[in-house]
Amino acid sequence: MGSEPIKPDQEQNDITKSLDSIKDPKLKNTFSRLWEAIEQSPSYNDVEIFKKEIGEFPQKPEQQIFAFLPHQMAKTSIFFPMSDRELKEENRKISKIEHETGWGKIVIEGVKLAIFEEDIFLVIIKIAKDKIKIINGDYTLATNMNDIINQLYGRAGYTKKSVERIERALRNFQLVRFELTTFDWKKRGNERVKSEHVRSIGNIVQSYDYNKENKKLIIVFNKFFFIYFLESMLTNINFSVRQELKKDGSKALLRFLSTHTDPGHMHILTILNAINFNVNQPMFKLCTINEIIH
Repeated sequence: MGSEPIKPDQEQNDITKSLDSIKDPKLKNTFSRLWEAIEQSPSYNDVEIFKKEIGEFPQKPEQQIFAFLPHQMAKTSIFFPMSDRELKEENRKISKIEHETGWGKIVIEGVKLAIFEEDIFLVIIKIAKDKIKIINGDYTLATNMNDIINQLYGRAGYTKKSVERIERALRNFQLVRFELTTFDWKKRGNERVKSEHVRSIGNIVQSYDYNKENKKLIIVFNKFFFIYFLESMLTNINFSVRQELKKDGSKALLRFLSTHTDPGHMHILTILNAINFNVNQPMFKLCTINEIIH
């Protein structure tokens, strides 16, 4: 990936070569038609506009709120953009998912985590980063439900639904078990194998206790997860920008771009896989690129 601007003809040649490299005939046809639809739609420059907006908003330093993710979890995420149908509880319970991208592989068991749960995760981790205490060997966070809601949704978010959503996320953080395998994507063959690093984390939250009367919330983290978090190189996520984004795909794209100082030009299939976007969808869903990032 270079930083030199790519001319339209060169970009078209790169896209053609990328499409030629896809072996599956159906998938190749899908993305050929997707590219044609993108070229013919007003959304052709959406990604560049989106990247520009990320750089410009918010302009005032005091408006910026940063959350943190372990770098490996930002590049190879355990959170998925999902449709309303996929978000139904019975569809989120899984025996096992394995998903590989150019930057690593994840193995997930128990439950498939949604992007709105990543929002909740980011806020809880942001609070825990300063307030976590080790009590009887457990990594324990004593906080308040209203503090989480305020950072997520503002004062307008103090609703029963918001509380239920956070509690459901905490339960799912107990159910999920995941492994992360990361490697140097620039290497190939045996060199790439040598660079692999496998971490079996287990779940995120061990238990929680919520008092509905005074809104006090005590979260006990899986200590192995929190040790992993504390030991990791952290990626800054501009949460102020993220809160302005409405679509799951745009939030996932922001996370992905936050791990790259110079993302350059990538094939759309590479990007969709990297943000855990479901490419096994009907053609009209994939062609509506506006629905992915806006």
